[in-house]
Amino acid sequence: MSAWVELGDRVWVRRYPEWDLNVGLVVGSEGALVIDTRASTEQAEELLAHIRELTDAPIRWVVNTHAHFDHTFGNGVFAEATSYAQEHAAAALAERGPALQQKYRATPGVDPDYPEIPESVIAAVAATELAAIDTTFAVAKVIELGDRRVELLHLGNAHTDGDVVVVVPDVDVFFAGDLVEESAPPSYGDDSYPLEWPDTVDRLIGLLSASATVVPGHGAVVDAEFVRDQRDDLGTVANTISGLHHNGTRLEAALAHTEDWPWPLAHVEQAIRRGYEALGTPRRPELPLLGLGKAD
Repeated sequence: MSAWVELGDRVWVRRYPEWDLNVGLVVGSEGALVIDTRASTEQAEELLAHIRELTDAPIRWVVNTHAHFDHTFGNGVFAEATSYAQEHAAAALAERGPALQQKYRATPGVDPDYPEIPESVIAAVAATELAAIDTTFAVAKVIELGDRRVELLHLGNAHTDGDVVVVVPDVDVFFAGDLVEESAPPSYGDDSYPLEWPDTVDRLIGLLSASATVVPGHGAVVDAEFVRDQRDDLGTVANTISGLHHNGTRLEAALAHTEDWPWPLAHVEQAIRRGYEALGTPRRPELPLLGLGKAD
């Protein structure tokens, strides 16, 4: 189990082994703000105990960086706090959260998508009582913590349609959620937007100074250069999908295309499917594939 790492004045991150998840904590003169709450009641209770190692400040705010269960299912443990999420994320949590729990109850055991996660942890996810989001917003929200503020920014569609970057301006720290990942390639799920993701990360890059600290949703803390490099890889995926489609390549052939990708083909399969959903059926005859992928 890792320990808290201080990123600046009263700003910390803690990295948990389950799903390699990062949780943030920001303390102001009027209370504490928690960024993401882990995947179950049990895990959130452990998080609360770890927070109390640092501060006795009342936890008045919870922010979810997006709707996925590993970031949100612990919200109920922080019932006295006001929870915040982008409006699409709040709707997705209300719809997809119970569906995931029903899936886990119907097929108990280890989730094949996460074979390293023990069965007992998956069972705890299924048994957690979910809490609705209290406050939603479309593009931006500011939370005043007393002697400092925290900014919540929705920069566009990417990992989901409800991704939020949490900015602590006075220490130049950005909690990016799963817009950025360090310990694995960015995750393309069935609710991702692979063609829009690079532009959304570009907007994040536009906010970063040379000395900014970026906390990814999973993995080690990174800097602006890392984010720029990952944006290039995301751009390569988007360009390759668009190039295949433009050349008239049918979905089945695109799913078998092995060149140009920055990550293994299996990792980008869902990106290809989602990209083709957005672009529709190719209308032109298939052409030779030339130099599809490199991002500008």
